Amino acid sequence: MDFSRTAFVSDMDGTLLKSDKTLNPVDTAAIKRYTDLGGRFIIATGRPLHTVTDYLSVIGDNPMILCNGGVIYDPCKAKVLYEIDLPEIAKDIIFDVRNRYPDISPEIYTFSKRYFFHMNTVEKWHQHILGIEFHKISDPDEINEPWNKMLFADEVEVIDELTEYVKKYDGRGVRFVRSFPKFLEILPEGVSKGSALKKLIEIERFDGLTVCAAGDYDNDVEMLMAADISFCPADSQDFVKEISTVTLKNTSDTGAIAEALEYLEHC
Repeated sequence: MDFSRTAFVSDMDGTLLKSDKTLNPVDTAAIKRYTDLGGRFIIATGRPLHTVTDYLSVIGDNPMILCNGGVIYDPCKAKVLYEIDLPEIAKDIIFDVRNRYPDISPEIYTFSKRYFFHMNTVEKWHQHILGIEFHKISDPDEINEPWNKMLFADEVEVIDELTEYVKKYDGRGVRFVRSFPKFLEILPEGVSKGSALKKLIEIERFDGLTVCAAGDYDNDVEMLMAADISFCPADSQDFVKEISTVTLKNTSDTGAIAEALEYLEHC
């Protein structure tokens, strides 16, 4: 396949990044070759902007999907191309969840900052792997910016229970998605990496391009289904494997993206 007639959209954690949150040199070389031949490599992540800037030398300056679809940002123009925020009910959800699960750690993401309420074991680990500063607050009203997304961090069994508990908020302007066994994220209703990908295709006028996507978890499903060709690493969730065009032999640790780009070249 002619790479210049393609765009490749990749999840980061669990797909592009290794377990230690670094890039595999095999993937780095494959991405460079892909972009040198005219391909457009784009990231779609649950992360906010400041957690991806260290990777820009490899992923380039194409627009990126952030906050699991809540933001599309163009690093070349330093401009937000698209943004949708959480409704006011998000504040009610925080109070409700914290009352029921006192040890849970809610995170709130705005475009410029990240906030948290309580430092449990999972939250400490999460802040460490992201390597960015979170601001501790005691009241949501301390935040004066629109909220792009929220995240609840706790042990798997708590998040499993919480996933069922918050179903009472379905249809009230928000949606819930697992992005990791120990995380439950809250996004504006209708927002996903898939909805953002469709918006990006419209903004960037990708008409005529073959759009490919790679991801491994629940929060990638809509994006994979929106793509013309979809890939998932070997250790992806079973449902992700079921809906992907190709289940790769490699994981993010062993060069999944390089394998996907090689497959694409020979299509």
